[in-house]
Amino acid sequence: MNGLWTEKQKQGFAFFNENMDAWADDPFYRLKYAIISGRELKGTYDTFGAALSDAAAAYRKGEYIIQKIVPEDEPISLAPIPAVA
Repeated sequence: MNGLWTEKQKQGFAFFNENMDAWADDPFYRLKYAIISGRELKGTYDTFGAALSDAAAAYRKGEYIIQKIVPEDEPISLAPIPAVA
């Protein structure tokens, strides 16, 4: 994380980690993708694509992060990322 993330992204990641357990327990937030800018939750979305589309339109690069709200006991499924030709 050091060197690659902006200060705003580092703050956002810390904010996410501080609040993730509470959000994961709330059915409104559970398994959603969260847009976080600094220490503010800006919105939640059902898909990563929707979150990315709105975040890219609203914020400059380096001003936000997108994280999935997943309870600790929930397995995380990682889909393969297609190769770029």
